[in-house]
Amino acid sequence: MTSAASTPEDPRHRLKIVAAFATIYFVWGSTFLAIRIGVRQLPPLLFGGFRFLLAGTLLAALAFVLRERFPVRAVEWRWMVLFSLLMITFSNGMGTIALQYVPSNEGALLAASSALWIAVLGALGPKGHALTVRGMLGVLLGCIGVLLIVWPRGAQPAGHLGWQALILFSNFSWAVGTILYRDSALAVGPVAFNAVMMLLGGTWLVLGGLATGELPRWEWRPGGIAAMVYLAVFGSALAYTAYSWLLKRVPADRVGTFAYVNPAVAAVLGWAVLGESLGALQLAGMLVVLLGVALVTLPSKLA
Repeated sequence: MTSAASTPEDPRHRLKIVAAFATIYFVWGSTFLAIRIGVRQLPPLLFGGFRFLLAGTLLAALAFVLRERFPVRAVEWRWMVLFSLLMITFSNGMGTIALQYVPSNEGALLAASSALWIAVLGALGPKGHALTVRGMLGVLLGCIGVLLIVWPRGAQPAGHLGWQALILFSNFSWAVGTILYRDSALAVGPVAFNAVMMLLGGTWLVLGGLATGELPRWEWRPGGIAAMVYLAVFGSALAYTAYSWLLKRVPADRVGTFAYVNPAVAAVLGWAVLGESLGALQLAGMLVVLLGVALVTLPSKLA
């Protein structure tokens, strides 16, 4: 008797995986542009905080409809606080602050470093997958690509390297959270997990914005609000759910390849919408990291 549940060999299961990858590749690739537009008009911590509070509310409602299990025990709530700090406050919060001063396409290129960290850290822990020689070569190429991206192009504004470093730190924080989530035994549904994580993370960001005096700078500007709503619905509610769903079904190093594809999407959108340009070294760096992702993720018979 054939089970009605989908299996890894089921075409429907493979289609779900393809759809989830397409979501984190292209939707997250567009979020750099949306954040850049948003922080031009609204203060960064309140902008990010309200984004995640809205997204978390939408996901919480969906999780109730789906009857997913929410965290109940104290140990589960401790894990949720940690994930909210690593994957929302430190990761997205710091990245949002930096994108006030770094072009969206450059920020996306730097975000490729998260896939390098995920590939390296992914070899650790009870569910670790050891890096092959080809995988290590891919990581090395990715590192070289990142160096090409951050290489100075003529005169740079004061503190530019520091903002680039903040983006790299935010990506490391994301990678740590990714691997901890992969190895965790949390019996919480993926939608409920993201809902609670976003509500907590959004709260920390709003509190940070209030503590740093951002409230007087808040204005209901249409462009900024539209960017926030897009990020909440698509960049957060949809894409985060796809990401956490993939982490439980696909090796972490392959899921982490979103950070290699996002820059290409962001570069095109940044050029088309904001007129942002990339130098020859940055373009070369993007090509190198895309080669790195192919080595890390493609099956050996195809690579």
